[in-house]
Amino acid sequence: MKEVKQLDISYTNERYVSVFVGICKSQELLEQYLDKDYELLCDYDCIGFEMGIDFGINTYDEDFMVRVFNPSASNQIDAVFADAIVFDLAELKKDYPNGLDQPYNAVVVFCSMKYEGNVKEIQNEEFGYFQFLGTYEND
Repeated sequence: MKEVKQLDISYTNERYVSVFVGICKSQELLEQYLDKDYELLCDYDCIGFEMGIDFGINTYDEDFMVRVFNPSASNQIDAVFADAIVFDLAELKKDYPNGLDQPYNAVVVFCSMKYEGNVKEIQNEEFGYFQFLGTYEND
């Protein structure tokens, strides 16, 4: 993992969830993309996980995060989020009334986070393609 210094920003906000989708080759790669390196995070004040480096997120609380890998991809919100329902999907469906722009097989939801970064999508050679869908109120 690259050593990237933490940014002078925090997206922590208990009222929101931040929703990302991706196209990832395997469950293991998704887990590696999100696994924290506590030595970098704590001892060197660096961003502690690969997705954080890509999207400019310093860290996240593991107790308030959902990650799901689906063996088959879909562009239908109900199918993609079937095992990741931690917020009201009706709001997401309002933003994407015709479904997602392409089939996805991975979901990452950071609860207690209102992501407001500039990076909206990333193609990571090792881990896959990930897109930020939006922030939604946490029920």
